[in-house]
Order: sequence, then C-alpha cells, then structure tokens
Amino acid sequence: MIRHRLSLEEFQGLLEKAPEGLHLELLEGEVYEMAPIGSGHASLVTYLAKQLERLYGDRALVYVQNPLHLSPHSLPQPDLALLKPREDFYRAKLPEPEDVLLVVEVSFSTREVDLKKLTLYAQSGIPEVWLVEEGGNLEAYREPRGSHYRHRLLLEPGEEIAPLLLSHPPLLWNPPRGTPPA
Repeated sequence: MIRHRLSLEEFQGLLEKAPEGLHLELLEGEVYEMAPIGSGHASLVTYLAKQLERLYGDRALVYVQNPLHLSPHSLPQPDLALLKPREDFYRAKLPEPEDVLLVVEVSFSTREVDLKKLTLYAQSGIPEVWLVEEGGNLEAYREPRGSHYRHRLLLEPGEEIAPLLLSHPPLLWNPPRGTPPA
C-alpha cells in the first residue's frame, strides 16, 4: 500500500473537485471520508447548537460543522465548536487552535476517527473536547498535555456541565430521547 500525505492546499483543491455532499476531512495529511449524517446525529447537533447558543452565545460563537485549521496537514470539521468572538465571524481566515474554547464531536458511527481527532485536538492545545456517545453519554476531555488530555469526565443524561473557559451557567445534559443511532 502506498500512502500520500496531502498539504492543506492540495486538500482544498481536492475539495473543489469533490462531488457535492461528500464530507471529507484532512487529518495529519490523510483524507477521511466521513459517514453521511443521519437523523439522530443531526438532531443531536441541532439540540447542542441551540443549547450552547442560548447559554453562551453572548460570549462565544457557535460554529457548526465547519473546518478548524489545526496545522498545515490537519483540517477537521467538528460537529460543533465554541469560538472566541470575532467581528468578522472568521471570514478573513479559518479559526485556529487559539480561537477555540470547546470542540464537540457526536461520535455515533465515527468513534475511531473521533479518537484520532481527539489526539490532534490535544496536540493543538484545544482546551476542552466533548465526545457524545450513541447511548447519550457525554465524555468531557480537559487539560491537554502532549497528545492526550489529563482529565476525562463522564456524564449521563440529567447531569450538568459547563465549558471550563465559560464556566457558567451549566448545560443540563438532556439529549433528545428516542434518537435513532445514526
């Protein structure tokens, strides 16, 4: 097997030629084709976007399924991110690690890739990442050190959490019930 590393510029050229609806991400120079977003995944992203906007929208930008420029070889598209506010809404350039307050990945059918992304987020110094599992549990990773996070907090529905850098008010973790798994 021959593997080729792509640069960010090469990847962006590939995106321009990709069929519409194809969801591609660049992780450490490798291109990943992500699974189509199902109704359960979409529902949870919508729920989280609404809750995060309601709680933190006056102090952060809610950034939904858009790219983060982590490095010259990594351009992931997390399901959600909370970004430091900027007047141009990141029109001049994509957000970089120092702009990110929180990343959220809905990890129903993409757990393996999301764990790879978790390593990249830690290496980039992203302060906090939430992974949402198929059963409705939420894993919060905090305090990046090298390629991992020092703290992992597990939440079940009904528990409260707030992003470390925004601290208050807490989000009552209550994902939509009866959500299909994908």
